[in-house]
Amino acid sequence: MMSLKPIFLFRYLKFKKNTVPENIKRLFYLSYEDALWDILDKKQVGKNSVILVPELFCGDVENNIINHGYKIAYYPVSNKLKTTDEQLVRSIKKYKPAVLIIFHAVGITNNLFRKTSWLKNIDENVILIEDCVHKIVDQHKTKFLKKNHFIIDSLRKVVPLQGSVVYGQKDDLNFAEPSFFQSSVYATKITVLWMTMNIFWVLTQIFSGTRLSVWFADKANRSMKIGYDLIGDNFLPARGSFVFSFLQQFIDFEKIKKTKKRQVEFYEKKLSNLSSKIFQKVPYSKSDKSELIAYPLILPIDNASKILRLIHHQGLMFNFELNDSVWSRKQKMIYLPLGPHITERNFELVVSTILKFNHFLL
Repeated sequence: MMSLKPIFLFRYLKFKKNTVPENIKRLFYLSYEDALWDILDKKQVGKNSVILVPELFCGDVENNIINHGYKIAYYPVSNKLKTTDEQLVRSIKKYKPAVLIIFHAVGITNNLFRKTSWLKNIDENVILIEDCVHKIVDQHKTKFLKKNHFIIDSLRKVVPLQGSVVYGQKDDLNFAEPSFFQSSVYATKITVLWMTMNIFWVLTQIFSGTRLSVWFADKANRSMKIGYDLIGDNFLPARGSFVFSFLQQFIDFEKIKKTKKRQVEFYEKKLSNLSSKIFQKVPYSKSDKSELIAYPLILPIDNASKILRLIHHQGLMFNFELNDSVWSRKQKMIYLPLGPHITERNFELVVSTILKFNHFLL
């Protein structure tokens, strides 16, 4: 059994502090949703305003957006995780959103940021949220496309820290995080659940290969689910921990990216002969290799549950990712783990399991 979430913080940090460019402001929140609520409030986005999101998006976040008084509309995402300029423009003209969210799913750079002709079709007052919850954001490589363009990450998904950073141009981020005391009870619950999950995942790794490992993995998943369900429910946003905000500034971008690139190339080599009828690979660029949150495989809807049950039987506690999204009604996606905490033995186990079912199900 292995940890499917980042653990062992020391493997993700360096001693030298990362700086923030002078033209960029950084704010630190408890979570992506807490950051989003504060931006919508401070930018005076009216209730019942439309927030345009991709079909591949977290259903729990969508529900929380609705519960906070806003409306959800979707733009299409293909089974290769792409949206064309034309599709986005049609959705913008149809729904006239106050907020547009563009998601770098799985850490793959969204093609809408490679070609930005769609920008001329949105009002300058529309808030653009660049959703980087699957990426490690290097603030020195950020680029803002317009006024009120904000970048939001989610540390817990990519490094062993709880919190989310908002990056924006100084004139746009003309406010500060909430006070430490606002929503402090809610923030404490989230942090305790996150720490509990982390402890269980560490024990899963320490006792790998034993029955205890499976038990700890189950408890880690339960803690994770409770925490994830609770995040974003609070109506008043919460700031993140001062400790986590400090540690975030020491993330070792280069080490993590080099590690992930090497690991992705390992998967590419070992899984080069996967049957496209069972496991569909997602296209990504060479530069995306170092950015991926995980190595994604898409499963056909008709036998996805059977494949996942077989994988679970081998002791790998994979889940369908973003399974509550509109996109997931047509196909399913699993993640093969990446990160400095994953050992060579872990990789061999994952690869051998996937190859076994690839031959078995043909």
